[in-house]
Amino acid sequence: MKMTKEKKVMTKLKEMQLPSMLAFERKLEVSDGLMFAGNWSDLTKETGWEAIKVVPRKNRATQSAYGIDDEKKTKPNPVSAGHQDDDANLPHDKDTLKVSFTLRMIGDLGAPFGCNDPDFEKAIHTKVTEFKEQGLKELAHRYAQNIASGRFLWRNRVCAEELLIQVRINHAEDLMVLNGYDYALNDFAANRQDNKLAQLTEAIYRGLVGSQDFVLLEVDAFVRLGAGQHVFPSQEMNMGEKKKVLFKLGKDNNHAAMHSVKLGNAIRTIDDWYSESAEFPIAVEPYGSVTQRGEAYRKSRSKESAGDLYTLMLDWVNDKPVADEQKCYVLANIIRGGVFGGKSE
Repeated sequence: MKMTKEKKVMTKLKEMQLPSMLAFERKLEVSDGLMFAGNWSDLTKETGWEAIKVVPRKNRATQSAYGIDDEKKTKPNPVSAGHQDDDANLPHDKDTLKVSFTLRMIGDLGAPFGCNDPDFEKAIHTKVTEFKEQGLKELAHRYAQNIASGRFLWRNRVCAEELLIQVRINHAEDLMVLNGYDYALNDFAANRQDNKLAQLTEAIYRGLVGSQDFVLLEVDAFVRLGAGQHVFPSQEMNMGEKKKVLFKLGKDNNHAAMHSVKLGNAIRTIDDWYSESAEFPIAVEPYGSVTQRGEAYRKSRSKESAGDLYTLMLDWVNDKPVADEQKCYVLANIIRGGVFGGKSE
């Protein structure tokens, strides 16, 4: 009995712990997205698409905050007085929004950018190398479906009359044209047999699985919204002020645009493995955090959760049982990149 206890202690001591320094490079490099206005009838034309400008707008707002005194409810909101919010619209003679960005895949997956524990570095690299061919095929399919469905358009996609996604792979002459409404947002099994999606999946997979292959996607999304309709560029973080500031690029710093991070978050919204009862996918995050819902869907040890990144990664390198879909989740976090080190002792 004594020997059994000693063996248990020795086994416990041999378990790897999270290094105090552990970092991975991002493997999906997304550019910022530029927003243009045109007409649906001009889809095949390269000219005629004009930059959407961000314009200032002042409005007199009513009181709407909870708890306002009755005598103040009929007065204009003083917060809006003197404030100038940014706004963006299609011109009144244009009915279609175009969003353009590029996506580059970077291989050499599994090798940490920084790690101060050689044993852990070797272990995680070995695990990823053994699984990445299988795991990347699934992840590439999900990334491809999020591009094909136009998920990256966010509010610009909602209730659009028509939605078309064009993808050019490695500057090829031939364009891949996909009807965004043909591809499911919340069901990654729905389009498995689609030939165009399979082609896009293969390109993404090829860029991630190797170490030298150059794979670049040039993506143009066309959204028919209606003449003069609102469009939704990214909103800048504006700490300490209630003024809305929209993201702008270009020579005159007034070309409406979408942040690369916002586009990237949509492409990696593939995690529906966080719970057996998951109703929708969430972006790949170490704790499954969704700030707009005030929820972290991945708990460390919980019956309702499949586990967070750190729990699953440690189980994997210590040869404990980890389901294939959770290995995919760990792999997706490594592709996401970031600093994942633990506390130093």
